Amino acid sequence: MRNLLSVVFATTLLGLPSAAVAQKVETDYAHGTDFSKYKTYNWTKLQDSSDTNQLVDQRITAALEEELAKEGLTKNENNPDVLVGYQTAITQQVQLHTFSTQMGPSWGYGPRWGYGWGGGFSSGTSTTTTSTIPRGTLTVSMFDPQQKQLVFRGVAQDTLTGKPEKDTKKIQKAVVKIFEKYPPKERG
Repeated sequence: MRNLLSVVFATTLLGLPSAAVAQKVETDYAHGTDFSKYKTYNWTKLQDSSDTNQLVDQRITAALEEELAKEGLTKNENNPDVLVGYQTAITQQVQLHTFSTQMGPSWGYGPRWGYGWGGGFSSGTSTTTTSTIPRGTLTVSMFDPQQKQLVFRGVAQDTLTGKPEKDTKKIQKAVVKIFEKYPPKERG
């Protein structure tokens, strides 16, 4: 029983770091903007944007075009109502994994306190390993070309797997989550 509880506890602790790296999405917008006037869009290249490879660029563009169409926006290269651009970044995140082994009674019957921690000697070892995890950031920006100002921005972050099929799904999920908050709802 004692070994089973140690294994369950250690397994629970090992599962915690992966929960901390779930996809995170934040959005912001220019308050007071009438988003209903935006019916057409065109692409713009953002300054300080790192170049993605052609395949990733195609995946991001396809995901964005799909969501923009769902929002009722159509592409217009000549006179768009809004300009859409994106930036990507990859950072390396260090993740620590600690596993402990314990010997001797540490869970059981203790003096005067009933069942619980205590009641004897304990010795064990802890091993900590590190791993580096690539973390991708996708920033989608929408600009009003008439006002020359940013009107909407969404930022999504998630770990990357290095597997094109899985990362493509993460890109699609990120874009969907960003556009769940578009057009923004003004709070009174």
